[in-house]
Amino acid sequence: MACHGDAAHQQVLKGLQKPEGKQTPFSLLYNKKGCELYKEITRLEEYYPFLAEDKMLELHVDEIAAQIPPQSLIVELGCGTACKTAKILSAIQAHHGRCRFAGIDVSGPFLEEACKNLIQEVNGLRLEDMDMVEADYMVGLKTIRERYPDENICILWLGSSVGNLSAADAVQFFQDAIAAIGTHCQLFLCTDKWKDQEVLRTAYHDKQGITALFIKNGMRNALALLGHEVSPDDEASWVYEVDINEHLRQVEMFIKFPVELTLPQHQIHIQAGERVLVEMSRKFTVGDINFLANESGFVIDKTWRDQTWGMQMLVPFKEAFVRCWNTTDAFFENLPNWTEKPIDIRHPFCFYYGHMSAFAKLKLLPNELPTKLDLMFSRGIDPMVTDPSKCHSHPKVPVQWPTKEEIIEYVHHVRLLLTNAMEDKDSISARLINMGLEHEYMHLETLTYMLVQQQKKRFEKKKSSNGFNTLSYMNGHINNSHVGNGGGSTSTSSGPTTKPSLTPMRSYPSSGTMVQISKGNVTMGGNVADDGFMWDNEYPQLTTFVSDTFVVSSEPVTVREFLAFVKEGGYEHEELWHPVDFKFFKEEGHKHPATWSKVQDEYYVHCPNLTTHHWSKVADQPVLVSLSEAEAFCSSVGCRVMTEAEYHKILQSGGYALKVHKLRTDGWEWTSSPFQPFPGFKPMDEYPEYSSDFFDGSHYVLKGASSVTHPIMQRDSLRNFYQRQYPYVFAKFRCCKSM
Repeated sequence: MACHGDAAHQQVLKGLQKPEGKQTPFSLLYNKKGCELYKEITRLEEYYPFLAEDKMLELHVDEIAAQIPPQSLIVELGCGTACKTAKILSAIQAHHGRCRFAGIDVSGPFLEEACKNLIQEVNGLRLEDMDMVEADYMVGLKTIRERYPDENICILWLGSSVGNLSAADAVQFFQDAIAAIGTHCQLFLCTDKWKDQEVLRTAYHDKQGITALFIKNGMRNALALLGHEVSPDDEASWVYEVDINEHLRQVEMFIKFPVELTLPQHQIHIQAGERVLVEMSRKFTVGDINFLANESGFVIDKTWRDQTWGMQMLVPFKEAFVRCWNTTDAFFENLPNWTEKPIDIRHPFCFYYGHMSAFAKLKLLPNELPTKLDLMFSRGIDPMVTDPSKCHSHPKVPVQWPTKEEIIEYVHHVRLLLTNAMEDKDSISARLINMGLEHEYMHLETLTYMLVQQQKKRFEKKKSSNGFNTLSYMNGHINNSHVGNGGGSTSTSSGPTTKPSLTPMRSYPSSGTMVQISKGNVTMGGNVADDGFMWDNEYPQLTTFVSDTFVVSSEPVTVREFLAFVKEGGYEHEELWHPVDFKFFKEEGHKHPATWSKVQDEYYVHCPNLTTHHWSKVADQPVLVSLSEAEAFCSSVGCRVMTEAEYHKILQSGGYALKVHKLRTDGWEWTSSPFQPFPGFKPMDEYPEYSSDFFDGSHYVLKGASSVTHPIMQRDSLRNFYQRQYPYVFAKFRCCKSM
């Protein structure tokens, strides 16, 4: 943490007066000479951190800008000359049309240089949109909040500078930051990842000796603060040493004194051979970041990571819920009729507005006495697709739902309770905070595909009223799993797990390529200790084996390709389908994907972004279908849908994975794996029915994310689950074949 003047003097005294474990403030490394030396360090081939961060920013800067709300004030801690900051500000300027920036640094000259650099580098950035504050971090943050009392503040902390703080000090620092600026903020944090020790040692002990000069400069600055001038010969005699502390996951940089140094007026005695810690650089695992965020009162809203470097957007607990609720409210404000039920065997829209708050109250505030509305909205109905009479336990469906006004009043009251509780950071655990947020965002996704079906009905009705002969598309029986996953029965399986042997209708792929993936071990799931909040079906981590080398299509099956299947009568070829699936789709009248409409032999696609296009306009986009439809298509081309283990094998296959596109994006990815627990599964205490009600042989695993999946849920361990006949989820698929 930056310090200067009397504060720095006191820190030097305190650090060097210790009988053992002496150290100096890290901020003293960065005087004019130190900054010049650091610039040289960043140009060293061995020093990977600077280049790693620069590369990550180049790749993801547009996504980072999109995660920052319009009109936010961007505040950088220790901005220096702002050489990397310009990239972020340029992206924000391009994305939002305006960018406002405040830099905090203890060096006035650096702030002046940063200002000049940013004006030159960021097109459209105006001098009046910049505010430079010469102060240490906390004083600077308080000053900025006083000047800008209402704005959302996005703090940039680049360069893994948080690594200069111990784990406890980092938590305290983040808590102090929230205290200084309030919860209407977010934090873009860059961190160096824990890695091979030899890589670390080489990076911090370069052959040219630049880092040694940098550390010696910091030691000299500390002694100069006490009035002790170091001669060139004395400095040359100091020994620079680097330790890799595996237990604390940090690089420690020392100066060892060959002869004793005594400063009696300051009660300082450095013995011959004694070492002084001049800089420390912690490295982080995913677990370290999760711990830091949650202990400090933050949710990790979005991450950008590779094997070397991590970047994450952190949002305070309260602010995260406010943003989530604003998204929910925006959805319902644009909904003309809350009582509509666009999909059969689903509650109307109004239920979900109450349900999301009821869930949060019941799970996050268990000591609150449940009310009648809490219980009414506690859980949705979730029947078996092929037999809606079978369903898990749920509250009795009321004859008449509460009015819109009554539900709005109920939600307002619950949110007030939650907001008040979150004022005390210890009243609700980080785990429950994450659970509540993910639950609401999951339901916002299911509400979106409900809305797509509503708009589809209106589209077809409008076309019909204009004299078109619109295909009557039956909604049929569907399900919705609680918390936005698959729904279904707690009993009978809805279809066999093997397919008949078939003669392909055509070869595949018609475009793109098939990528070969080698057999071998594969790891699925995660560790809560390392990865933070997960649903109970995501852990414990499982290592299994993919027994056969396989090939998989480089691209998901497209609208164009699936339309060929439809026009060839794919829905009429019983031999392509599981018997239960064929019977269901035949009886329900499904002859094309649920997000399509047919008008006078022309097909229209209703997209997740709530737009409708003639199929030719979206021909090369992934088709969104049920697993039943995906498997029928694959059977028609002599292929199959990949398993969950194969999905993870692709992700873990290094260079091969780069050839398999859109695996994590553009739609959930169907797998042919039944939804079952990993060995050692234990239902979560807070929500034991979340997964266990659906280990029934009827649900199948989906991976990845759709275009409307919130970033908080975009992790490789997440296991979505739906019944195989479920036609409304935004899910794609690709063809796979064993070698």
